[in-house]
Amino acid sequence: MTNRYGLKSPTAIQESGVSISCPLYITLTSDQKKLLLNTFRQIKTEQKTTLSEEQETAIERELGMNEESLRYLLFSRQGLPERLLIKLQKLVGVNLVGRNEVEETYKKWLDYLFKETIISS
Repeated sequence: MTNRYGLKSPTAIQESGVSISCPLYITLTSDQKKLLLNTFRQIKTEQKTTLSEEQETAIERELGMNEESLRYLLFSRQGLPERLLIKLQKLVGVNLVGRNEVEETYKKWLDYLFKETIISS
């Protein structure tokens, strides 16, 4: 589904008219956060050598934020939105969470959710 801003949305409208959204937040370890930030910083520094001090680097532009904003998001929140983490992983070339881990987590949650619902009903 596409939202009003033209972006893909994690919401699917079912035939019955019910819409189901799948937000996903991923919490990294402190070392994993440092790895992502340090790799981002290294790439930014390499890109900065050909730019003036005020110019935004390609990695900042592609991520949509500067290093300070990224540091804040990484270290001040319990979890990161999946889209931000996947995009950051692609930009810096570090793979911490992949499709298999996400699918396995959802499968376990759905197994638990529907098992508990059936027992409780």
